[in-house]
Amino acid sequence: MPFELASSLAGHHLIPQPADAALNPPEVYFYVQDGLMIACGVLYALCYFFYATRTYKDKHLAGPVEYMSTTLSYELYYALATTSTNLELACFILWFLFDLAFVSVALLSAYPPGRRLGVIARTAVLTIAFYFALQTLDSWFPSDRSQQTAFFIGVALQLPISVGSVILLLRDKDVRGQSLEIWVTRCLGCWTAYGLFWWRWWNMSQNWGYVSDLWAESAIAVTLAAEAVWPGVYMWAWKKGQVEDRKMGKRE
Repeated sequence: MPFELASSLAGHHLIPQPADAALNPPEVYFYVQDGLMIACGVLYALCYFFYATRTYKDKHLAGPVEYMSTTLSYELYYALATTSTNLELACFILWFLFDLAFVSVALLSAYPPGRRLGVIARTAVLTIAFYFALQTLDSWFPSDRSQQTAFFIGVALQLPISVGSVILLLRDKDVRGQSLEIWVTRCLGCWTAYGLFWWRWWNMSQNWGYVSDLWAESAIAVTLAAEAVWPGVYMWAWKKGQVEDRKMGKRE
């Protein structure tokens, strides 16, 4: 039968929301949503990979590793709260494992042996605590597949990462732990993550009204502004570092 395979795949989408499906949207709505989800997951997985390789090479981490407890717990909690198929769960767990691999590389490369045990303990305790905090927030603000808390917490977690990357460059005049490939994947990851919720809101605002929340839109604007200026600040910090290196060479 013509298009038998294509027909068998019709109606199979990633994390479709019951409230959306009830309105019988055109299937292209779900296809765009699927594409944005896949792109976001791949970009952030690559971002973790590039962070890990840069941290290993520079023996320097751009920020405290303890902060990664928030992303670890976020990925683990929503893997269990939002998925309904084995494929969806496997994708979330793979994303979590990329994050965990980055944290492991950071601990081994950027921290001396004497500090590692304490940092590991703090990171583990914070991960568990934040996991239960997410569970509590989800019970206070229930929504289809926990998408409301996933949106707000995701926006809140990305803000200090993007802004902090710029602040570290300005403060330290040092590009160690950061790189162009990290920025590309992180910036595009932001656009696809926000684009997913914007797509939902533009098409079904009655189901996704919280996406237009003033606080969330303000936080997203600051995040994207930080990502926009990052390349210029990076080049400035790199040049400053080159000047300092030449000065140190002359002194020697």
